[in-house]
Amino acid sequence: MRRVAIFAHYDSQDRVKRYVIHHLSALREVCSEVHFASTAKLSVDELAAVDGIVASQHLSENKGYDFGMWRRVLATLDLGDWDELVLTNSSVLGPLVSLVPVFRSMQESTCDFWGMSDNLDFEYHLQSYFLVFRKPILHSGHLEAFFSSVLPYQHKEQTILSYEVGLTHFLLDQGFAPDVVASVFDFDKRLRRSNALLYAPIAVIDRGVPYVKAELLRDNPHQVCLAAVRKRMEALGYPWNLVEIERRPPRRLLPGSINRLRFRMRRRFQSLPSELRLRAAVLAMLDNRNRIRHP
Repeated sequence: MRRVAIFAHYDSQDRVKRYVIHHLSALREVCSEVHFASTAKLSVDELAAVDGIVASQHLSENKGYDFGMWRRVLATLDLGDWDELVLTNSSVLGPLVSLVPVFRSMQESTCDFWGMSDNLDFEYHLQSYFLVFRKPILHSGHLEAFFSSVLPYQHKEQTILSYEVGLTHFLLDQGFAPDVVASVFDFDKRLRRSNALLYAPIAVIDRGVPYVKAELLRDNPHQVCLAAVRKRMEALGYPWNLVEIERRPPRRLLPGSINRLRFRMRRRFQSLPSELRLRAAVLAMLDNRNRIRHP
């Protein structure tokens, strides 16, 4: 299995922190090559931390967020040479356990692309902090076509809508089948909120996702018990001294502002697949998951 990974990195302090080194090293367990892209202003000493782990380093201006970084590195690769492509980033801490059993488990799925988790924020999509694309997609030319259209947006919400959400819908529109390690549909209906990694992190970990969002430890937007999260991370063997994240004071968002933003975003989905097609793809994914887990 020839598998290549592209790791998109940003750090406001212009550092390559210990949890990033851990993540890169874990990717090398399952990938033949790992390519490192960053929009931080990294010094030579900081970059030296990834020497011997990554196959290449790519520094650029902070334009386009993760998708801009992935696009720049993808332009240097021939996807026809690879069986699988992993896109991931520094927005998560982990893996809390080895990625080897995760990939082994997902090999049983007949999907064409998969992620660690999905959500229903704005529209259904696989979350882009960890995505894997298989040979049917890599050899189709569709992924290159999608990334060739990526623009250097400066607003995070615009990038999420157009590219994180848009990528899932684009691949579904081409007839490719998705899967996830832990689906939002695994949760009780009351818990199917925007991002389970932020409001139910332990439940997500218990469903096999070996990652914790940096935003959770930094901002804790839903005020979950971080002591319990730390306990679970350490129980799985993740060293807490890797967590170099400073807590920020709580920020309050006005509900009216959030609703107006989501309304504007939803209006821009008119060109995406119909709700019926999306629902059919999700139902097929869930049926596939059930067959694997309950043969």
